[in-house]
Amino acid sequence: MNKRNLLKEGETVIAAVSGGPDSLTLLHMLRCLSSELNLNIVVAHLNHCLRPEADREEAEVEKIASKWSLTFESRVVDIRNLKKEKGISEEEAGRLARYSFLSEIANKYNASRIALGHHLDDQAETVLLNIIRGTGVDGLAGILPKKKRGGLLLVRPLLFLKRCEIEDYCRQNNLSPLTDSSNLETNYTRNKMRLELIPQLEEQYNPRVREALSGLAELAASDRYFLNNLAKKKYFEMARFGKNETNINRHKLISLSPALSSRILRIAVKKYVISKQLGRQHIKQVLDLAESGKTGGQVTLPGGACVYLYYDNLIIKQAAFQKQEKFEEIELNLPGKTFLPGGASITARILNVEDLVWSPSKYRAYLDYDRLPPGHLMVRSRWPGAVFHPHGAAGSKKLKSFLIDQKVPLSRRDNLPLVTIQDKVLWVTGIRIAHPYRISDQTKRVLLLEYKKLRLSK
Repeated sequence: MNKRNLLKEGETVIAAVSGGPDSLTLLHMLRCLSSELNLNIVVAHLNHCLRPEADREEAEVEKIASKWSLTFESRVVDIRNLKKEKGISEEEAGRLARYSFLSEIANKYNASRIALGHHLDDQAETVLLNIIRGTGVDGLAGILPKKKRGGLLLVRPLLFLKRCEIEDYCRQNNLSPLTDSSNLETNYTRNKMRLELIPQLEEQYNPRVREALSGLAELAASDRYFLNNLAKKKYFEMARFGKNETNINRHKLISLSPALSSRILRIAVKKYVISKQLGRQHIKQVLDLAESGKTGGQVTLPGGACVYLYYDNLIIKQAAFQKQEKFEEIELNLPGKTFLPGGASITARILNVEDLVWSPSKYRAYLDYDRLPPGHLMVRSRWPGAVFHPHGAAGSKKLKSFLIDQKVPLSRRDNLPLVTIQDKVLWVTGIRIAHPYRISDQTKRVLLLEYKKLRLSK
């Protein structure tokens, strides 16, 4: 605990206690240290309702807490119902319920740390399970001695002890741990590994395989820590942040080793995607997109988040802000103000040339009113085959090509308001007017258009 700085003097610590040898040893050790470190210990027990003896176990843990004059908190959760409700495995449902309960108890007692009874055998099983499933350095690091979860710190003081040493400790200190019969069932993957695979590896390959796997985890954890810190530093050097998006310079990203670039992407997408939903294939797809250099290319991530390439930048956006909504044609009031979808407006007026203020901002357009084709002024989204003659250009071109030349992001093109008459684009709002309708020395009446984003009241 001193080496890893797991506990601090005078803290309130939530001890997760099932009543088995691991958690009972943890609680006994913390109690022995409580006077020396001035610890306030709260015993937290979750009744999973999975076995007939669950209620008896809850009562036994409460009895131990009372005997040792420790605060006791418990909760009953039907894990099987939670499994059905969430559509997840029983193991995942149990984990979800435990951490939810422990977090609430920590908040109740203003505790910053939760002590868990994971030990060396748990570490070996986790690393081996990760290897079998397929993993990288992070998976090889297995269970960390301390790990932040939300605003809490999970600490595991027993991670250096083997199960047999914990059982010896219980005997030497006259502790009577409860036995979880489900630990002997081989229908759980982890139990099968504990009861069958690891003993076989010890017998046929390495009698100290548990220690070897635990040592591997410690080495991998050091590498993981170094790589994560370096990746965070590089990430903040190459990323820019908008209100609802993150932009990463693709050239800087692909110049790095995949060991760093993949971590940088994981950091970048973490606020848009639940980490457990993100797989290696998603990161590889984003790296492939960055290396392709193909503007407009796009990768959809779990939960609807999106990464697309826009010239030199990878742009990461959450689904709610990536959605593109075209709007139907709206007739502009002339004169008057017309409100548009998405919280914007266009005001149209007719003025004499001498009343103009020069030079207009990009959100103001001056057009020769008498040169306009007959018809109603409309505002609409772009449509397939639309053409546009930009002011100053020799001739017309496809609107799509013009928007690409102007480096308008793909995410903006479909909801960019266009002022039109008879399918002729007069103004691409905020960008350019059409050349045929510019004002000249012969202009007498001017159509003034002004585009504004509305400020919503709080």
